[in-house]
Order: sequence, then C-alpha cells, then structure tokens
Amino acid sequence: MADEITLTIPRDREFHRVAHLVLGGLALRLNLTIENLEDLQLAMDALLDRGDEGGDVTVTMCLRGDDLETTIGPVDVRSELERDVVDELGLRRVLDTVVDEVEVEGDRVKLTKKVRSGG
Repeated sequence: MADEITLTIPRDREFHRVAHLVLGGLALRLNLTIENLEDLQLAMDALLDRGDEGGDVTVTMCLRGDDLETTIGPVDVRSELERDVVDELGLRRVLDTVVDEVEVEGDRVKLTKKVRSGG
C-alpha cells in the first residue's frame, strides 16, 4: 500500500501556494530533482488555474514505485485535453511536456510523473 496525501483547498488562487508547499515537502522527503519538482508544479498550476470559481478542489499525491501520481479535481478540462492542435500552446501540450501520462477520470485529472532520486 502506498502513502497518500490528500489536500482540499478553496479554488482561490492564493491557496495554490498551499498545494505548492505540500508538493515541495513531498519532493524533499522523496529526494526529487528540482526538475521533477518544477514539472509537477507547472502541471498542477495548469489544472488549478482552470477550475470553476467557488467551491473547493482536491489534490491527491501518491508515490507508487517510481511514479508520483497526482490527481486534481473537480476540473472540467476533458474537451480541452481532447483537442489536438499541434501549433497551439494549450493545456494538452503543457501537460504532455511536463508529465509522463495524463488520464481524465470523470471530473478529475490524474497526472503520472516518473521520478528518480536526485543524488
């Protein structure tokens, strides 16, 4: 069974910092490289910025072997992720650049990043 961290925060942009602090603490504990941390922060921000105003958003982080899985939701990004516009710097292109796998699970998005120890 893997350790899991679940954080529920208001959608207000000011609370994104809290998610960054938790991710940073996890990265320190797991001895992640700065590149992995920056990639995960960019992916997290890309999704958190697309949430509807009001209500809460839940971020769950779980290390499974060499994969750090981060699930964020509820977010409504399915149609944006399904668009495949090569010349557009959209959500799909950003996520495909910084994480290894993106899955839409209902109103949640699961990001998988292969992480290796830094050091």
